[in-house]
Amino acid sequence: MRFDAAVFDFDGTLVDSAPAKRDAFFAIFPSSAAHRAVVAAVLTEDPDGSRHRVIPLMAQRMAVAGLDPGAPEAELVRRYGEVSEAAVGAAGELPGASALLAVLASRIPLHVCSNTPEETVRNHVAARGWSAYFRSVDGHPTMKARRVAEILKAAAISPQRLAVIGDGISDEAAAVENGCVFLAIRAPGDLGRAGRIITGDADV
Repeated sequence: MRFDAAVFDFDGTLVDSAPAKRDAFFAIFPSSAAHRAVVAAVLTEDPDGSRHRVIPLMAQRMAVAGLDPGAPEAELVRRYGEVSEAAVGAAGELPGASALLAVLASRIPLHVCSNTPEETVRNHVAARGWSAYFRSVDGHPTMKARRVAEILKAAAISPQRLAVIGDGISDEAAAVENGCVFLAIRAPGDLGRAGRIITGDADV
């Protein structure tokens, strides 16, 4: 085995839900071109940001521009949760995710660390029957870099022996900050490739 542990992101890494979660930000605001431009600008600046950070920023910028965001910030966050969680539940897994997790979990400790609220991501993991594969499942407000550091310390392993697998800026930053190996998920086939790199096994 090339690695002693692995930390996975969830959306866009194990489940093909990243586009739907992005679309949900547009769905909770009025649909004018001006409103959509604000949403798009904030997501460009902070594509990996928590809903609790980016939605208030979107609403504040709309107010400054003389646009009605359509609801108070707390209500917008609640609406986003409803829309995005339904979308994630309906999204398919990335090709081979379940089979890969079953193989890897029999060999090394696996963890999930997501920017999605913790209770929500734990519910999504459980709904897919994946809970038994992971030693821990963490979400917002847990910071990914800090959680990776905790896993390294608790397991007493070298940073080069821990793989961080994800599709986002925060995943790569968590790996770099801790000296770990980052495996990027940019296309559907990347998850299988990551599995082969982690195990060094061409059959994974």
